[in-house]
Amino acid sequence: MRYIKPSFTEIKDLKPYDFIALVGHNCYQVDRTNDNEAFVKRLINNRHLAMVEHYSYVAKINSKLFDRLIKANNRFLTLVRDNRKCYVEFNLRILLETFDQDKNSPILDLVSLLDDDIIALFEGYEKREVKGKLLSKASISRLPQHLYDKLKFVTLKIITDRGVTHELVRHRICSFAQESTRYCNYAKDKFGNELTFILPIDYKENKKFYDESFAKDEESYLAMMKEGIAPELARSILPNKLKTSIIVTCSVDEWKKIFELRTSPRAHPDMREIMIPIKEYFLKKGYLK
Repeated sequence: MRYIKPSFTEIKDLKPYDFIALVGHNCYQVDRTNDNEAFVKRLINNRHLAMVEHYSYVAKINSKLFDRLIKANNRFLTLVRDNRKCYVEFNLRILLETFDQDKNSPILDLVSLLDDDIIALFEGYEKREVKGKLLSKASISRLPQHLYDKLKFVTLKIITDRGVTHELVRHRICSFAQESTRYCNYAKDKFGNELTFILPIDYKENKKFYDESFAKDEESYLAMMKEGIAPELARSILPNKLKTSIIVTCSVDEWKKIFELRTSPRAHPDMREIMIPIKEYFLKKGYLK
């Protein structure tokens, strides 16, 4: 049994396959390979599309395509018109699901804007003539504030406890990929053959209670693993303070709403412990303008 403090890191500057593979590995905690492309293709073939949802694109398009995308009525597209300029934010999950359901959809025009190695995921897709272009990260950062907030997406890997993530996933306009207690066997070497807990804020005052309770949880869990009980069943005895890793992707606009609620004095102390530093990081990076 061990304790760690909550922490976070930003995930950025990765190519699509590397980015998505990192998200998938976080969820399933499987041993990594050197072939991220093959791993991502397995995720897609198994329709585990929540992983690919985290990779976001922004494109500047013409008004004709913009109007057609509005009529497609897909609530997962972010469509923004600013005077005569039209923008769309989308992710690979939207494209892959649309490709499964309606190959004539205008949403699939956006596939033609992608690199050839990604277009290859859409077997049988024929490139379309599309008047538009993807925006670079630098171009997005130069957008006016009202556009930036809606089109700039930030991905964080947050190490916290499961009590905090139970609250965090209530923010629906986000993408989440969380370490799975269904698939993780904490009795294995890669987890140190032990349970890891987030250090409670009041640990010094209540050390005896925490240590005794968590030690019993660990003893019972490891005994269940030794008996061959499946991790997805043994997880029933795991407490909220169990360490977990969750990847969160959403727009700056949505992060602002999260900060408003989760850094408030009324928020849970454990939530404030991680969210206040994240907000400070956003300010330092210039994401909050």
